[in-house]
Amino acid sequence: MSDNLYAPPQADLVAPSAHTAPQPFYVVSKAKFLTLYILTFGIYQLYWAYKNWHQFKHACGKELWPVARALFSIFFIHALYREADAILKRDGHSQDWRHDELATLFVGGVILNAVLDGLARQHMGYPFIDIASLALLPVLAWVTWLGQRGLNAAAGDPEGRSNARFTPLNFVLCALGAVVLVLACIGVMLPPE
Repeated sequence: MSDNLYAPPQADLVAPSAHTAPQPFYVVSKAKFLTLYILTFGIYQLYWAYKNWHQFKHACGKELWPVARALFSIFFIHALYREADAILKRDGHSQDWRHDELATLFVGGVILNAVLDGLARQHMGYPFIDIASLALLPVLAWVTWLGQRGLNAAAGDPEGRSNARFTPLNFVLCALGAVVLVLACIGVMLPPE
């Protein structure tokens, strides 16, 4: 404090630290996740897995390959959910999300989807296999979303509010996916050749 009455007030101008720890996992809201997952026919799952492992790699400094873990997510989903559960327990959060069961359901769903797609490519069981494959998509999206809730909680944003807005690219992907979804539904209703 200065004795000069006419001196301007002094403030502590030390800026808060610009270096904050990165979020350990990819955060996304429920509406955005489910919309992108379903309208991209599950292709969003590859991006989702990549982003989660990419975030985790940078947050913890471990040497791992996010692209490989995304491509082979059925082998790494248990590890991803275990890492999130460890962070939740470390931070004292009580998130009862049954991560091992969700990871197992994810693996089973992905394998079942691959089997159905293989049968559809061989024109076996038309149109029932195609209908089953389309019906499995929202189920797999929901199972994956339940896992994402735990990842959001471990990242400190349980509702995914930091990534709730759709980007222009998201809108383009949704529009293209909606067109493909309508065409797929029409194709299933057509009589066989």
